[in-house]
Amino acid sequence: MEITSIQDVSKLLSTAEVSEQFEIATTNVFTACINHRLTEDEAVETAVGWFITREGAERLWKPRQRIEDFLQDKFMGQTWPRDNLLKLATKEVRSVLTAERKRKCRFELLDKDRLQVEFKDKRVIFYNDSTDGHSFHVCGVSPVQETTIYTSPRGREDEVFRESYSTPYEAQQRIDSFQDSEGWAKLADESQQYSTIGEKI
Repeated sequence: MEITSIQDVSKLLSTAEVSEQFEIATTNVFTACINHRLTEDEAVETAVGWFITREGAERLWKPRQRIEDFLQDKFMGQTWPRDNLLKLATKEVRSVLTAERKRKCRFELLDKDRLQVEFKDKRVIFYNDSTDGHSFHVCGVSPVQETTIYTSPRGREDEVFRESYSTPYEAQQRIDSFQDSEGWAKLADESQQYSTIGEKI
């Protein structure tokens, strides 16, 4: 593989990025490069280090479970007391993370129902459904990823709104709110476009 422009580099991953995204120790990624476990088309050494194609990294290390799915599996249904929420959640979540993930994660309570964990490559939000005011009960974990839906509160094709939400979880909650009503809500789909009369962001 030959790098001839900055566009070539933007399609590649550094050893640190492979380590982060595939949850492999950086030294193991470096060792795989120098021991030719990646082909010449999958890895190239430059003056600033090794660069690896996503395909090469996936072939060698197989994609890991997405962090939001991993955290949901581990913490769905977990309850933390609200008076010590940030400290307890930070301790318990960090205890199940790999060393690469632990190194660059930050916790922030966005509001009473949302706890955000920010990693180097993405942010995820833990959602609370407790109403007692004394505890935080995890009812969902979702990546921060803008999600668009179409809604029609009265169920009419000529009264469609476009709505944007910061996570797929929040968009799904809005869609679910239309159950047992005359209106409808759907995830935005490129194959089906609607003429909208307004936008709710």
